[in-house]
Amino acid sequence: MQAEAAGNGAEKAIEAGYPAELIAGLTPALTASYSGCGYLFDGLNFEGDETVVDLGAGAGLDSFIAAKQLSNGRVVSVDMTYEMLQKVNSQQLSINLLCADIEYLPVLSGCADVVIANASFNLAISKTAAFSEAYRVLKEGGKLVARDLIKTEELPAEVLTDPLSFNTSLGGALEEEALSAEIEKAGFKDVSISDHRPFSYVTSVKIEARKPYPGP
Repeated sequence: MQAEAAGNGAEKAIEAGYPAELIAGLTPALTASYSGCGYLFDGLNFEGDETVVDLGAGAGLDSFIAAKQLSNGRVVSVDMTYEMLQKVNSQQLSINLLCADIEYLPVLSGCADVVIANASFNLAISKTAAFSEAYRVLKEGGKLVARDLIKTEELPAEVLTDPLSFNTSLGGALEEEALSAEIEKAGFKDVSISDHRPFSYVTSVKIEARKPYPGP
């Protein structure tokens, strides 16, 4: 059963856009509990000394991928579920675990070069609070890179009335215009929503945005 779950996790990651060769090189422990909605590292290049905050890190697949690219940097893996954080493979990597709500981050302002998130903002009760916290912890000039979900049409009644729909990343999805507005309301500039991919009843997208330097 455990091997089957690991295989399913790897298959889900590949179906979501992760390179098959990358997933093949990872341990089953990293992929078994994958619950993201897409690959966010295309075009995301690290110099090696960045601080990366991974919001809603889950079992830590994206944290691990980011940490492997950092020679002198570190990753802060944030998840509100202690049991999931215990699955994060932080051995021999600069990954710090933080059990916290992404709407109320116990993280210093202006500490992060990059904030990443994968199917996390759609789970936030207050999108305004979650994006505002992501903005706060970023340095000026820092980047937000995320995969998240949007709805392009009304969800079926059986989904809307399902008490688990929010936990399965469906009930909390916004329309694209509303999602973009929430990101801009937090203060982000150069907001880009791209790479639309079908995902169950909704659509997975890549989000990129920047915390601007202060004006003159």
